[in-house]
Amino acid sequence: MATYDYPYKKGVNITAWVLQFLVCIILLAASAWLLWLVNSQDVLEQYSGLFTVAAGLQIAIVLVNMIMNIIEIILIAKKRMPVELYLTSACIKSAVWGIIFILDVITLSVISIILTLILTATSLLQLIHGAILVHRKRRGTLRGGKYAPTENPSAGLTEAQYGVPQAGYYNPGVSTEYKSPSPVPSPAPPQYGYTAPAYAPQATGGSYELDSRPQHA
Repeated sequence: MATYDYPYKKGVNITAWVLQFLVCIILLAASAWLLWLVNSQDVLEQYSGLFTVAAGLQIAIVLVNMIMNIIEIILIAKKRMPVELYLTSACIKSAVWGIIFILDVITLSVISIILTLILTATSLLQLIHGAILVHRKRRGTLRGGKYAPTENPSAGLTEAQYGVPQAGYYNPGVSTEYKSPSPVPSPAPPQYGYTAPAYAPQATGGSYELDSRPQHA
């Protein structure tokens, strides 16, 4: 499984996440209050459709931003965040909040300008940090990205040799017939009461035998 232990700066990310979460909660509360106001007051009845669409769009954008931040936190904590995905997330947030900030400046909404300025600035801060990491990775000076190989269950096992019987496996070429052990010859039992005399060669004693031919004087 791929791991991306890149040097993400905690000061940059934690600052951006905390400020963005706080501002997003404020915007959610403001949008909910605006929806309640439109539904309860008859004065804004002619603009109720416009306010409802604006509040709903703002709620959707805020929720998407919070979900993206949660994903960033989880992936960075588990060392699964590639720098390309981090940079893409920062680009999306910077573009969205930058457009909303420009619209707030046009409408001269002071509170909205301050809130969207914080969101745009923190997103740009992450964008710059991500761009630096991607640039270092392309130059080959970024350390930390690696691939963690999975465990090989056959590691440590010796490779079986062809034709050599392996212990624990059925080998059709090996006979499984049971053979009793070969008998060991036992010594001859002793003969009780009689002992065979040992053979001993007879000495001639200097005499010799005459043949049967007739002897002439």
